[in-house]
Amino acid sequence: MQNTEVKAEVLCRLKTVKGHIAGIERMVEEEQTCNNVMIQLAAVRASVEKIGIYILENSAVECLCSDTIHSPEDKEKVEKIVKQMLAFLK
Repeated sequence: MQNTEVKAEVLCRLKTVKGHIAGIERMVEEEQTCNNVMIQLAAVRASVEKIGIYILENSAVECLCSDTIHSPEDKEKVEKIVKQMLAFLK
């Protein structure tokens, strides 16, 4: 990830997920109900999926178009595919 703002945001979101995981560990140790644990696991899964979408939105074209694609047409094709993927994921 070359964009420092995107990198910082992704790291911040990942640290938040890490905190949620630690909370779920405590819930299991404290023998919380399965329902409560499952709700928190669903929240973590949704957060991880949102991080992936954020990366796709902000970095995919940059990553995929590195040094291998030189023409504007090729870059447009990659951008179109990324937009299609995002539309499907949302």
